[in-house]
Amino acid sequence: MWVIWVVTFAVLLPGDLVWSLSVVAFEKSSHYVEATVATVIAVVVLSFVAVLPGSHLFRRAQGWAGGREVDRAGALEDTYTWARAAGVRGLGVNSIGVALILAVVGEIAGASATRLVQYGILGAAFGFGSALFGMHSFLDPALRPARVALAGDTEIGDSLPRSHPTFAAWANLSMLAAAFAFALTGAMLAAVFDRVRDVPVLCVVFASAQALFYAVPITIGAGFASSLLPIRDLAEGTKRVAAGAYSQRLPVVQDDDLGALAASFNRMQAGLAERQRLQAAFGTYVDPALAARLLEQGDDVFTGERRQVTVMFVDVRDFTPFAEANTAEDTVARLNALFEIVVPAVVNAGGHTSTSSSATARWQCLAPPMILRIMPTPP
Repeated sequence: MWVIWVVTFAVLLPGDLVWSLSVVAFEKSSHYVEATVATVIAVVVLSFVAVLPGSHLFRRAQGWAGGREVDRAGALEDTYTWARAAGVRGLGVNSIGVALILAVVGEIAGASATRLVQYGILGAAFGFGSALFGMHSFLDPALRPARVALAGDTEIGDSLPRSHPTFAAWANLSMLAAAFAFALTGAMLAAVFDRVRDVPVLCVVFASAQALFYAVPITIGAGFASSLLPIRDLAEGTKRVAAGAYSQRLPVVQDDDLGALAASFNRMQAGLAERQRLQAAFGTYVDPALAARLLEQGDDVFTGERRQVTVMFVDVRDFTPFAEANTAEDTVARLNALFEIVVPAVVNAGGHTSTSSSATARWQCLAPPMILRIMPTPP
């Protein structure tokens, strides 16, 4: 979890640093170095408090990563609990923290008491907006590798995600928060650079620079791109299922309806795999085409159909004494050897096969009239 702390620091620092230097420039001060040092130290503390890398909620996950036997379902649940708590904690910590950063930087730059209060309000507004943006779009993707490793190819994570708030609600909140934070930053930058009044076209330059070098890396790179990975997983999963591969499960890594959708997809895939196994097992004793037709008919399988057929019964000579004198495994193996001979012959003739419940293993071979020709072994 120390990695998450480092990444959080890297994500928070650019925005807070831009605001600190903007305050220094707005006050027409030259204390840029002091403001930078104060901001870096403050962001280190803020990111630590927001993440709490030593939290007890990571103990089971860290124990499992260290090779100890732990409750993996509980460790996985801990990651969701931590993410919810960290998101709420981050709103308060970042709002108060950025407000204090700008107030301290304003003091370093020699701002008046009235200005310090205003800088605090600006910092709280920006801190709240940036924290709201990362509340979902950053935390869940950051925990994705740990959750995938904990869940593995098991079902322990399928019941954990909840469907509210939905991914769409989180995405709307994130976009609104990002738009507010960047609009606020743009307004501050426009106020700092006096030449904008004389050359209004510079607004385009500032907006483009902020979008390319600040907004895009944070919103798309650190936020939306990673949070959309479950959708890409689902698209790849549907391609595999369409190709008939049901063995690879989707990772369930988000605490929203995308996580619930991935879990539902896994259950559907398991059902398809079970259907495939049933069809394969059924096809061992019944013509595969007939087995597929019966499975497709569903509830109408026993409604009946009138057809003209040729029926031939095949008995296994001395089957009862053989079954009594041999083990069940040997008996089944001998029957399977018979099936491997008879079933292909009947199927190639356009017929179907079935077994009766008789201990003599009587065979009933159905085919269109005058097609089936199987010669019994002479006694």
